[in-house]
Amino acid sequence: MTRASHPQSTLDEPRRTATTTRSSDLATKREIWRFLFTRPSARVLAVSITVLATARVLVGDFGRGDAIAIVVTLAITGTVEWVIHKYLLHAPLDSWTTRKLGTGTGHHRHHLDPTDVEWLLLGGLDAAVFVTMFGFVTAAWSMPLMWVTGSSVTGGFFTAWLLTAIGLLHYEFVHLMVHTRYRPRTRFYRGLARHHRLHHFRNEHYWLGVTSNTGDRLLRTLPKRKIDVPLSDTARTLGQ
Repeated sequence: MTRASHPQSTLDEPRRTATTTRSSDLATKREIWRFLFTRPSARVLAVSITVLATARVLVGDFGRGDAIAIVVTLAITGTVEWVIHKYLLHAPLDSWTTRKLGTGTGHHRHHLDPTDVEWLLLGGLDAAVFVTMFGFVTAAWSMPLMWVTGSSVTGGFFTAWLLTAIGLLHYEFVHLMVHTRYRPRTRFYRGLARHHRLHHFRNEHYWLGVTSNTGDRLLRTLPKRKIDVPLSDTARTLGQ
């Protein structure tokens, strides 16, 4: 979920730094985590997680609302990720979201050069905006649900919001990991890595999930075999 400087973008900030590291230089999980926390997005998300976790503890009143928040958040993560990827990150360069929010520009650059970390990872401002945006979206569904189920409205909301912040940090880790030389040991992460590479190098219209394939399964963009979809000529350019 990256973007580039754009004259009309409200999320603009300089992305170019002096770093010469590319994701393909990283080969171990330790190197991935260490490098990730040199980047602004991870530091912003770490602070956000700490603040939200502290707020949740201070609110107290733990109960079934927390379990409901966890289940719902995990259930919708894949679909939310799919929608953002499809309609924001892959939006045409002349679309309103790209022109005003800059969400598509950087992702186009990421597809052109997948191992360039300046476009692979979120910027610090991006991370802060996404956490804030997710807070409003989370409030919209969690508070009514907590009220209907007789759960702690504030407690359930903070639990759900905390999970979205953790999920965004997990997204950053997974997205970085799949573009490195590290090969995951677990079946789950091996599958995520394989699908994301197919998204980049076979067909950009499929395998849109990064940390979850539930959105792909639900919206029928997870073919049983890679040969079931054609090799795309626009996987790197996104048709631009």
